[in-house]
Amino acid sequence: MQGNREYPYMVSVYMTTYYHEKYVADAIESILRQKVSFPYEIVISDDCSKDGTPSILKEYEEKYSFIRIKLNETNIGLSNNMFLAKSMCVGKYIIVLSGDDYWIDSEKLQRQVDFLEAHSEYIGVSTRLAAVSEETGETFHLVPAMTMCNRKFTLEDYLQGKNFPMNGMLLRNVIQEHYDMFSMMPQISPYIDDTTDCMFILTLGDIYISDEVTVAYRLRIAKKGEHNFNSLNTALTKFEKVVSLLNNLDAYWNGEYDLINRYKKLIGPAMVKCMRTGNLEEFNRVYSTIPLKYRSRGLKAKSVAYLGTMAVQILQRKVSKK
Repeated sequence: MQGNREYPYMVSVYMTTYYHEKYVADAIESILRQKVSFPYEIVISDDCSKDGTPSILKEYEEKYSFIRIKLNETNIGLSNNMFLAKSMCVGKYIIVLSGDDYWIDSEKLQRQVDFLEAHSEYIGVSTRLAAVSEETGETFHLVPAMTMCNRKFTLEDYLQGKNFPMNGMLLRNVIQEHYDMFSMMPQISPYIDDTTDCMFILTLGDIYISDEVTVAYRLRIAKKGEHNFNSLNTALTKFEKVVSLLNNLDAYWNGEYDLINRYKKLIGPAMVKCMRTGNLEEFNRVYSTIPLKYRSRGLKAKSVAYLGTMAVQILQRKVSKK
């Protein structure tokens, strides 16, 4: 896959930032605390933040020769910015850390590199992440569930509706080799990057999910005036953007992959949220944009049934904890 090519770094850690003044230093410091036996670089692309984020990034770039930053003069959007950061990487392996999250294991990089060096059958290795409250620091849950860990994760798993954490996954640097494919990410969705990324990666190879918990994902409360996806979007607009993403993925692959389960996971929760906010008519308008080949397979009914199954599982977990 990567041949005998020489790389200046074993790992490129890439990061995107956008109004991350309160968080980005924690993110960078968690990388700098890594105990490794190889050289690595940190590449950061900022999407025209107007707070103190660019100044913080400049300070780190001046202090460390292996940190490179790109300060975009205009806002290019999440997917464009993510692809830009990814394309800046020159390491043998690449790994993403969001500018508002941080690593909680100082030996994370070393173990993941060692794993991929020893297991050529995998394109990447992911770990569990802890969902942590921004306000209290309390850990709410670990993702994914243990049943998903210490095993291979394939494209078939993903098409069945299962997920794995992209945040903190070490990946073989296949970006230049498959540049044309990855460059399509912003066109498939300007707002959401990870769904497209997951799909593209899994068409190239399988990944492995470890049960180690190495990443803290901040659960940020959506507040008016903040510059994050949840704050800038309502349940309806989020639904519309994810539907558009799935529609575009289906078109990109010319219907080669069956996305029915990806739609099914989305529609049940979105329907409930839109009913609560009185947006059911708009929900139906967005729903009508889904390709007929999926809607004709009883997609709404399957989605509601899926939601009911999830509710039962949640209740069972609550009962088992008592």
